[in-house]
Order: sequence, then structure tokens, then C-alpha cells
Amino acid sequence: MTDDATDPTDRSVGAHYDALADDWSEYAQVPWRAQVLWPTLVELLPDLDGKRVLDVGCGDGYYAARLADRGADVLGVDVSAAMVETARERYGDRTEFRQGDISAGLGFVDAGSVDLVCCQHVLSHVPDLDPVAAEFARVLRPGGTAVLSTHHPFHEYLVVRDESYPDTRAIDDLDARPAVRAETRPPTYGETERYELYWGGTVPAEDADGGGTGDDEIPATFHRRPLDALTGPLFDAGFALRDLCEPDLIERLDDDLLDEDSPLARRPPRSLCLRADLCE
Repeated sequence: MTDDATDPTDRSVGAHYDALADDWSEYAQVPWRAQVLWPTLVELLPDLDGKRVLDVGCGDGYYAARLADRGADVLGVDVSAAMVETARERYGDRTEFRQGDISAGLGFVDAGSVDLVCCQHVLSHVPDLDPVAAEFARVLRPGGTAVLSTHHPFHEYLVVRDESYPDTRAIDDLDARPAVRAETRPPTYGETERYELYWGGTVPAEDADGGGTGDDEIPATFHRRPLDALTGPLFDAGFALRDLCEPDLIERLDDDLLDEDSPLARRPPRSLCLRADLCE
């Protein structure tokens, strides 16, 4: 299924990443991902030698190729057609890539054909996690594993509550201070609520009908939710939680990128990483 099958309120997700495809490698390999997020996920991975892996939200394919380097047979899937095209150009000799929307189902992936689902920072883009967890369970073999990362619910709550994103330039190595537009003001922690990030740093003015002016950047659309709304769909789909990590920036980042006096060191972790096994 392509991005046309997504919820109408979130069709901009594919378009947003289409616009970033050519330059995504700069973000995929920033210190936060290279030193914090990816090493944490590696610690959660099972042995991959000879295993079939589905990389959901593969982006430009960089980390799908890293999974292949560990001996896996990898299928990378992304909702962005431009990301898939870029991934094929860069890593198509090592990994298969397809366009698809996990929330609408991946009909081209046979049931019970995958040993591992890896999914990095995709779940926050999805309005409803129930069909996503069910699709993970469908494609996995009994006893298969899902290794997932997403925005930490406490981090996201503060972003939405304050309508301000922390200054992460030291750990992202990118000159970006995104602006935040929240649909619900103030947020309620126990609810799932939609918000947008504008990486250009400016929230566009609304027109008379309450919408955008029509010529502004396509924002990154997210859905912040409490911890039980992240894990509950996995439990309902038949998964058992095996491990959960809140990667600490101070412990993992190079000393010259962050010190204990930084405001980032006093915030909740940016990511939540977990491993869940499908019950046999």
C-alpha cells in the first residue's frame, strides 16, 4: 500500500519525507542516532545471521544496510516514495526496498515470513497503533521479535506542553530549531494528541478557515501518547515485553558533545527503545 492509504489528516508524512530524501543521510548519521539510538537498538537485537528482517520506516536505507551487514536478509519499507528510490540507489545491491504504509497493512509481506521487525522512530507518526501492532504480529513467525524505538512520552509531553522544542543542535549536528504547533492546548498526558514540527523554525499563520496559508513548508506530523498507549497495542497483539531502555545522553554521547550542566542532560530521555517477542 502506498501513502494514499494513510489517514487523510496525515498524508503529509510521506510528502514531508519526500522533501528530505536527498539529504536524509546527514540526519540518519548524526551523533544522537550514531552514538545513542542505534547502539541501544543493537543491544536489543537478536542474532541476525540468516534471519529475515523487516525494517519499517527504513528512510534512505542506511540502517537497513547495517542490518544486512550483520547477516540478515532485509526488506526495507517506507511510506515515502522518494526515500525508497534513494535507498535503492544507495543500497539496492545489498537490500530489497519497497514503498508501503505499515498502518494500512503490508500485503506484499507474507504472514509468518519474518524473524525480526525493526522500526526506528516511526510510531509517533501513526494516529492509531492497534493496526500497526497487529501487522507486526501478522508478518512475524511465532516467537519472532520486534525491536522498536519512538519518542519518549515524557519528552513529547514537554514539547507539546511548552510548544517549544529543546535546543538539540549539539547532539544532532544540525542547525535546526523547530517550531511547534499543538492541536490541544494544554495537553492531557493520558490522551493521544497530534502536533506538528516546522523545521524552518516558524509556524505559518493560519488563514480565515483555520488552515495553513497554502505555501508553507510541509511539517513533520506526530502523535504524542502515554506509555500505556505505546505498549498496550503490542500486548493486545500477542507480544510480551522483554526489554525496555531509556538511553541516557550523558552515558552514550562523546564528552565534547554534552556535559552534565547542559539543559539536555536534565530533560527526560529523547527516545524509548524496547524489545517485544511474539508469544508462540
